[in-house]
Amino acid sequence: MAEKPPKPKPPLPSKPRPAAGIPTSTPGPGSRLAAPPLKKPTLAPPPQVLPLKPPPAHQYRQQQQQPGGARKPRGYRQQQQQAHRRGGGCSCRRACCLATGLALLALCLALAAACLAYLYYRPRAPSFHLRPLAPVRLRLGGNSSSAVPAMDATVGARLVSWNPNERVAFRYGDGEGRVALAGDGDGDGDVALGWAPVRGFAHAPRSVAAVAFVATARGVVLDDAVAARVRDRYRRRQQRFRVVVDAHVGVRVGALRTGMVPLRLLCDDGVMAAGSPDGTAAGPMSKCQVLLFRVRWFSLN
Repeated sequence: MAEKPPKPKPPLPSKPRPAAGIPTSTPGPGSRLAAPPLKKPTLAPPPQVLPLKPPPAHQYRQQQQQPGGARKPRGYRQQQQQAHRRGGGCSCRRACCLATGLALLALCLALAAACLAYLYYRPRAPSFHLRPLAPVRLRLGGNSSSAVPAMDATVGARLVSWNPNERVAFRYGDGEGRVALAGDGDGDGDVALGWAPVRGFAHAPRSVAAVAFVATARGVVLDDAVAARVRDRYRRRQQRFRVVVDAHVGVRVGALRTGMVPLRLLCDDGVMAAGSPDGTAAGPMSKCQVLLFRVRWFSLN
């Protein structure tokens, strides 16, 4: 039989080499213990640095626009906006308070001036009276039962005004006057007789002025009952009239003049005039209401 090859010997463990600078001799039993060998310091790995996140585009633009490129702290713009809003609100409140105060002061001065002017001038409203209407011509047709009653009328109206003020004058603009037959209170309405233009005039202090016009109507259709009532009252000279004048009025105090405002004269108790030898209208005058802005004009004294 062939001989088996010898088994290889295992390698001997190698001794660790001594570090440089450290003695390799082992102390004897009577010698002192040697200092332990120094360990080599191990360096810690460097900390991981995260990449910087670039700022938003609007912050970058703000930084570029700032003088010197100085970077403002976070929230600086919000603080500036809040401060600007607070400052703007305070200035607006101051302006509103100042405007309100000036308006109240102006109102107080105007009221004081109006009171002083009223005490000095003592203005009073002028009075208007309607003279008896003359000449009056009423002609009723259609006496037969088959014909419809129709009326032709010509009525002259004249209003007299008295200005009691000593320093206040009035000026009246052009307008129009209307005349109607006054109806009864039991359901019969007024019968319009027509209208006519009225010319304006100036009314000086402590003076008398007159407004006159003539209204004409042709072919006014009447009911049988109304025609009978008008014919009877006209025959007895008891027919009543209603006169309305619409115009504009302004006030003049010295060199100061006001604007023109709407004026209405309302005369409800006009009577027929009785003929006199000199041709003038005779009879009592009826007082008219003065409506300024369609509101009755009144005087404080």
